This record gives sequence, C-alpha cells and structure tokens, in this order.
Amino acid sequence: MRQRSSNGHHRSQASRGISPRERTSTSKQGRAGFSMAELLTTLSVIGLLAALAAPSLGAWLQERRLIAFNNALAGDLQRARGEAARAMRSVVMCTQGTGLACGGQAAWEGGWLVFEDPDGDRDCTDANGNGLCDADNGRLLRAQPALPTGITLRKTGTPADRMRFTNTGATPFFNHRYTFCDSRGASAARGLVLANTGRIRLANAGDALTCP
Repeated sequence: MRQRSSNGHHRSQASRGISPRERTSTSKQGRAGFSMAELLTTLSVIGLLAALAAPSLGAWLQERRLIAFNNALAGDLQRARGEAARAMRSVVMCTQGTGLACGGQAAWEGGWLVFEDPDGDRDCTDANGNGLCDADNGRLLRAQPALPTGITLRKTGTPADRMRFTNTGATPFFNHRYTFCDSRGASAARGLVLANTGRIRLANAGDALTCP
C-alpha cells in the first residue's frame, strides 16, 4: 500500500510536467529574500526619513535641555527661599567666579552659589572648601557647575549678579526674571519670573524674554 501511494505521487507530478530539479529550483525561489534593487531602495528611504527627522530631533533635545536647567534653577530658588524662611536669616544666590566664590559677573551660565548670609554682605568665598563662607560662617547650600557651551542665563533686576531672600522668604524691591537661551534665540527661550514676594513661576509669552 505504501509503495503504490509513492508511485502514484510520482506519476501525478510527472503528468503535470514538473521534474525533481524544477521542484527544487521553485522551492529555493520561494525562500529567496530581497533583491539588491529592493534592498537599495529600502535603504534610500530609511536614509531620507532619518535626514528629515534629524533637525526635529535636534530641536527637541535642545528644548528638553533648556527645560531641565530651568527646572534646576527653580529648585535652587525654592530652596533658597525655604531656607531663608526656615532659618530666619538671609539667603543669597550669586554668579560663581573662580572656585567657590561669588564672581560679580552678570552671566549666570558660569554657575552659581546658594549660601546663608548672616552678616548681610551678600558675598561668599569658601577658599578651603569646608562648606562655609569664610567671612561669616554662613553655610554654602549649593554650588551649580557651569552650563554647557551654547547656553546663556541672564537675570533682570538690580543687581544682575545676585539675588537675596530675606528672613521672610521675600525678595524686596523688584520682580526678577531669569532667561535661558540657546542657538535658537528668544523664540525658544525658557525662563522664570520671581516676584518680590518670593513667589516663583514659569515665564510665559507675555513676559517678553530676550537673549544676549
């Protein structure tokens, strides 16, 4: 019975005119992958899509970076305000110069310091790195390293290089605005607005942020 079935199978294939060699060739063709032309076309399409997406991806990364630094600055301002109210003494933020010291420059992208200010001079130098301002032993609460090249940070209000929270957590006399910029200019700037009450909010379109 098994032999007759096999012979019948061969006779059926023979009657259709399909040789064993043709069957093998047809099976291999069915398993074949992309042709070279198809592969090149696919790679070209992928390359085109990548080229189109690159500018959008770059802008997205820049945007996320500015948002991250803006949030970090907001956190430092909140901490300075909270420490001032908690300890009932002034807390100051200043632009960082050489080492752990206030620098006096208006460019905040070089980094900044947050420190207690017991003697009210709005200045701090921690020459020995012990976490205390040398002149009055005020605690150095935070030292922010310089920002990446291409990012700027400026503050409006006077003085432009430092900010003082009083022992109530307020910032007397003026509202202040901090603005982060990169190569995209003012249209993509991010910032914070600090009210003289000490309240901090994100800058919006109505705040007219400007870049250096």
